[in-house]
Amino acid sequence: MFVGIDIGGTNIKGALVNKSGKLLGFQKTETPASSEEIDKTIYSIIENLATSATVSKIDISAICIGAAGSIDRVKGVVITSPNIPSWKEYPLTKNIEKITGTKTFLENDATVACAGAWWQGKGTRYRNWIMVTLGTGIGGAAVIDNKIYTGQNGSSMEIGHMTIEFNGRKCVCGNQGCLEQYASATALVGFIRENINKFPESSIHEIIKREPLTAKIIYEEAIKKDPLAVNAIKDISGYLGIGVANLVNIFNPEAILFGGGLSQAGKIIIPIVKKTVKQRALPGLKENIKYLTLKDQSKIAAMGAAKLAIDRYNEAK
Repeated sequence: MFVGIDIGGTNIKGALVNKSGKLLGFQKTETPASSEEIDKTIYSIIENLATSATVSKIDISAICIGAAGSIDRVKGVVITSPNIPSWKEYPLTKNIEKITGTKTFLENDATVACAGAWWQGKGTRYRNWIMVTLGTGIGGAAVIDNKIYTGQNGSSMEIGHMTIEFNGRKCVCGNQGCLEQYASATALVGFIRENINKFPESSIHEIIKREPLTAKIIYEEAIKKDPLAVNAIKDISGYLGIGVANLVNIFNPEAILFGGGLSQAGKIIIPIVKKTVKQRALPGLKENIKYLTLKDQSKIAAMGAAKLAIDRYNEAK
């Protein structure tokens, strides 16, 4: 048996699979604030998964954890994470191995999402493709010649921190002008807040009196042709298109797969991205690219982590 753990800023998700990849159990719980509580939550998820599948924890051969931020996959250390501020040079795999007694591996969160999408059939028709995850921030992963690219220590494809505006907005990473400051769900909400007074007729004025503003609300209002919401989506999609055009020029991919919560607005976002890529990417690189969105995303990253647990366990044998 193998366990995959996907740690997000809001939720931690766990999947238990057998060696063939059959899903035996899935669990989701809120992400605690402290590092110590996160460790305990991971252990609790593993215990609950084993109990619900009526298997013993000693039957679990390996665990793989997907975490956002800069990691060292060899050492199993989270160098820094935007989702978990308390993680600074944090020895995550060592801690989990200590409390579970099970071999544990670490991967970037976008890498496990990519592995999950690939495992479930998305991208299997292509040898070279890119995954872009759109949420609070922006993540990325790449498959090159049918292999997931991880770089020298597992922290490759941090495309959300690609600079697209010289001397632009300050980013939490310490840089300025990062893509995720202009094209993420956070940026979408920020656009509304900065420009709402320019659109007195917008329905969003009344909505935010009743509930907190979210990217989902903005997308729903854009579908209804609310002018402020439409302009917000256009703005972030244009910036996202610039980032994707850069990736196209670098990788010459066959396909680009969009995941994450904001990808649910793909019907509006992707046409603008495609138009921007057509305008900005080089001839010979921008043609014949498939633009896809990931469906039924709730379990994919945890499943991808489980898949990588199987792969890395077999590699280490």
